[in-house]
Amino acid sequence: MDKQLKTEIITEYICSHRLTKKEFCKQCKISIPTFYRVMQNKNIKLITLIKIARKINLPIYKFFG
Repeated sequence: MDKQLKTEIITEYICSHRLTKKEFCKQCKISIPTFYRVMQNKNIKLITLIKIARKINLPIYKFFG
């Protein structure tokens, strides 16, 4: 059984901080294609999720539901 990421957490963070996707990716140190893979719940590396979680200041487990 695959777990789906709660991508709405990322979307809400981007909107509330008035960031563009490009600015968010730059702050997280991830690429734009990687960002889109995350948002589409495709196969991503754990380090990518760690980078995003650090930026948003949330524990990783909050991204799973």
